Amino acid sequence: MLVLLGLAACTTTGRDKNEVGAYPPWLIRIAEPAAPAIGMAISQVQWRNGYLDTGGGALNHVRPRIRPLDVFLFSNKGRLSGHTGAGLFGHSAVYLGTERELKSMGLWDDPAIVPHHDAIRRGLTIVESGQAHGTTLTPVSRLVETDRLVVLRPQLGNQRKEAAIVRLFSLVGTRFDHNYRLDESERVFCTELIDLGIPELRLPRRPSYGREVILPDDVALEAVSGKGRLRYVAYLRADRERWESAGPASLAADIRRVAAQ
Repeated sequence: MLVLLGLAACTTTGRDKNEVGAYPPWLIRIAEPAAPAIGMAISQVQWRNGYLDTGGGALNHVRPRIRPLDVFLFSNKGRLSGHTGAGLFGHSAVYLGTERELKSMGLWDDPAIVPHHDAIRRGLTIVESGQAHGTTLTPVSRLVETDRLVVLRPQLGNQRKEAAIVRLFSLVGTRFDHNYRLDESERVFCTELIDLGIPELRLPRRPSYGREVILPDDVALEAVSGKGRLRYVAYLRADRERWESAGPASLAADIRRVAAQ
């Protein structure tokens, strides 16, 4: 995520301690028309698989722990896109549920979900908005195509959770927003998808080049702090040797370490 802003060196600067961006605004204005082409090109560059994707252990660990509407944050430094955004985590997604889970909530026959029955039965139960394909459903195996994974759970009542799942299904097919603008919703980027689908979360925002952005690192830190309506569930991290399940303190420390670099 945040390819355009990432190419602008996405670091906190002296202009405002909360603002993302280091390059002059005029340079961003010049580069912005080329953002879709730049983003598409960067999304194709990958030199290795995610470190969590080894032997099935990490997936077997996390799969029983996820619930419908859980939010995922990803950090994949084996992709070029994983090096162009601000901070440790650069992508996000939401788990929508299996056929059994959707039926138990009485949502299986909702008009927004019926067109996706075949996809859900094929195991496509996660929704994400990516540079190369827009907003699509993807399999649970997607969770380990990364080096680090955070699982967060919205603290909402059943009716609000069900309404959010329906909204997220209705957004499938929306084009990706390579310009990362929260002030329009005809195209969406990854954290904007969550913001639109689960507006009750009121995800943290910060300024960047005359617009607001939602950074996955900020989402994680807010959840770890106990603020907002997202709660920490799990944090998995890996290197080329092994993977481990770490705790919320490790998650916060890892994010702050990267921010300080």
